[in-house]
Amino acid sequence: MGKRLCLTFPYRWQAIVGVNEASPQWQTLTKYPLRPRVLWRLWQDASQLVGVRFDDQTRYGVIDIDQGSPYYPSQNPHALATLRAALETIGIYRTVVIRSSWSGGLHLYLPLPEAVPTFGLASALQQCLEAQDLSIAQAQLEVFPNCKSYAYNGSYSEYNAHRLPLQPHSGSCLLDADLNPTFSDLGRFFEQWDLAAAAQDMRELREAISTARTNRRGKRRCYTNDIEAWLSDLRTEMAEGWTGYGQTNHLLKTIACYGVVFEGLQDEELTEFIHTSAIQAPGYFQWCRHQHEIKLKAAVWARSAQGYYWRLGDERQREGIFHGSGTDNVIPFSKNLQRSQEAQERIRTIVSQLTAEGTLPETPTARARVIAAQGVSLKTLYRHPELWHPDHWIAIEQWCKTPDVEPDLAIKEENSEELSESSKSSDGKEFYTSESLMKGRAIESGLVPFPSASSVRRSSMSEQCLENFPKSSSAQEFEASNVIQLCFPQLALFNSLDPTEVETDCLEAMVWGDRYFVLRRLVSLWSEGHADLVRDLCKRHSDWKFEVRACGPVEVNRDAP
Repeated sequence: MGKRLCLTFPYRWQAIVGVNEASPQWQTLTKYPLRPRVLWRLWQDASQLVGVRFDDQTRYGVIDIDQGSPYYPSQNPHALATLRAALETIGIYRTVVIRSSWSGGLHLYLPLPEAVPTFGLASALQQCLEAQDLSIAQAQLEVFPNCKSYAYNGSYSEYNAHRLPLQPHSGSCLLDADLNPTFSDLGRFFEQWDLAAAAQDMRELREAISTARTNRRGKRRCYTNDIEAWLSDLRTEMAEGWTGYGQTNHLLKTIACYGVVFEGLQDEELTEFIHTSAIQAPGYFQWCRHQHEIKLKAAVWARSAQGYYWRLGDERQREGIFHGSGTDNVIPFSKNLQRSQEAQERIRTIVSQLTAEGTLPETPTARARVIAAQGVSLKTLYRHPELWHPDHWIAIEQWCKTPDVEPDLAIKEENSEELSESSKSSDGKEFYTSESLMKGRAIESGLVPFPSASSVRRSSMSEQCLENFPKSSSAQEFEASNVIQLCFPQLALFNSLDPTEVETDCLEAMVWGDRYFVLRRLVSLWSEGHADLVRDLCKRHSDWKFEVRACGPVEVNRDAP
């Protein structure tokens, strides 16, 4: 019997337990679901009561009729027959009736031969009972599963819980056709359960569930208390009328709303109702400043109210983004994109024109004002700073501009042809990803690097020229390294600079074309503490030439190597 009990009531999350007494104080077990053996042990415990809830699929339902309910047999002898007749309209022809406890309440179990959607069954049960004027209310007539509320923000709402049947010493027992107590063992209970389940018409029940879900989706949620409060508010405002200036539009709207929703007026009748009610309202002649056009305003508010409100009890008339299927008021994404592109093109045109005329200011604020005066909003301007802002637009212009640098006359004749070749346009050459954007380490290859501009900062250094810098080296060895020779106006070597003896200055490399990549790599290695490696490279390639030039005070990192 324990296995059959657990299979019949399989959902054990959020179970309820309580002491076996006349009015048990139920507690919900929220930490974990009951295990089958624990559920069976609690059911057998005469001092405890246990109840369960429903999953998203169920094979039974329960109807609870309390003893003090107007539908209890002693109060209304025909209520139980009416309830059973209502259940037959949705395909439920047999029930299992038990006494729920010593209080004498009734539980009608509705066994099903196969599982159905729980919420669908709840909707079908509620609607079939309400169609027979059987009002569902707590402590009178309750339905399990209930039509639970929707859960928001990822939360989960549970169905109401019901106590398990025939628990020992709880007063629960089977009842015969005359509602007399008979047996209280689970074996007899499940025998009647199986007979009742076999008698149900599942085709009719599934059709009823489908119809109930459709009816529920189309049902407007109008609450009587809210409607009465709304009506009372409208009548109060209309009765008070004008109490000061500036109230005409609000009062005309109130009158129009009342006329459409509660009087069902339309067109000319509604216009006349608004006009008549307005001029008869208290304070109209004293406070209303629109008396000369009150008829026109009444007609305007009549048309507006008919497009927004509808008569109480009718189907909804208003359509929009969140109402019905009207989506014509949504601006297509392509239209927004087109507007953005047109705005950007206007900015480019204005900037180009001002640049050609020489009237483009240098500061961002002045530049923004001049461009905005040409018909572009400041919001649009600051959305696209790359098209005009000095800190963005000029940097882009300089980035795209090829530097025009005169060649050094001190370059050796044997390398002039190579320098001429390297100073040609880089169109058609292969560019590699910049080292700063790589995940791995870059290898100096001699290919044209992506253009960059940088100044290298070091600790305190002074300008020195080393006359003993080695000048003889094998040109073939240098060229074999696949790195173009570096040529600079003056000679200097990094390792001769003593940061403890001089003031702060900055090491700046003056380079041309693709030679900048090699120098930048050397300075980077030096700054990272690989001075020995830099010295070794300089000794191997004595044709490299450098210029060290002071650039003024900079921020000093004393911890740098």
